[in-house]
Amino acid sequence: MMRNLPPLPSLRAFLVACHSQSYTEAAQTLCVTHGAISRHIQVIEKWFGVTLFNKQGLRRVPTPYALTLAQELSDVFDKLNDIGFRYGNGGKNDILNISVPTTLCLKWLIPRMENFYLQYPNANIQIASANSERFHLISHDDLIIRPQPQQQEYSSVVFLADKHCLIASEKLLKRYSVTRFEDVFDCPVIDTLTRPGHWQQWLMATHLNIQRSFLRHYRFDHFHISLQAIIEGLGLGIGPVSILSNEINNGTLKVLFPDIQIAPISYYALTPLGVQKNKTHLDFEQWLTQQKY
Repeated sequence: MMRNLPPLPSLRAFLVACHSQSYTEAAQTLCVTHGAISRHIQVIEKWFGVTLFNKQGLRRVPTPYALTLAQELSDVFDKLNDIGFRYGNGGKNDILNISVPTTLCLKWLIPRMENFYLQYPNANIQIASANSERFHLISHDDLIIRPQPQQQEYSSVVFLADKHCLIASEKLLKRYSVTRFEDVFDCPVIDTLTRPGHWQQWLMATHLNIQRSFLRHYRFDHFHISLQAIIEGLGLGIGPVSILSNEINNGTLKVLFPDIQIAPISYYALTPLGVQKNKTHLDFEQWLTQQKY
């Protein structure tokens, strides 16, 4: 016999409201009215016997209790969704929308996507790139790849660990000899505004004078632009060696002094609470964790 449970539509409205932290946005996501979301939340609050949202200005924000409850309910919905896909049609027509940092997308993910589609030929994935200044914005994608776990309203799966080393192209190394740490000061170098402090960290790791000037110092706004400048031989750079493994393995880039490693970073596949993982979502997460650097 079925035990008494809160209505599933109300639970879904609660999960979406927790993720968006806005009744209005939850209503837009579910294509219902603001009043309908409010009534769904009242149903859930009455059933659990607690207040789940507090008024903050004109918005309703979830309590810590609500966020913890949403996390557990999201896991339950994932299990229900998995059962549906295992006993249903497999969700072959579902689209998985993914947001990926630009450099990771260009240099790590895209070169591996053929392998994914060979394993999952019926998958339907749509990828959107994201620059670092947009990382903090609310995303409406099903899966969000970011270099940090983000807030509590996401469940996360870590899949890639990386570190930064000094890198250069053969074009530059034909013009400049870099065999000692001190040689970097006699070379042009490339910096990225969205990755501040990397050169200072590298100089400190090598015990060099961080106040000393380079031959020339070029700065670009995003790393995928800096990377192209490094590949073209404009200057030395600091780059993530796992993400750039293809360029390193094929000789486009060379890692200099590989024992000097700075700015360790990990990437996470984040799923907003309330998003039900379809088969493609689950397959893609599993595939990410199986990738070799």
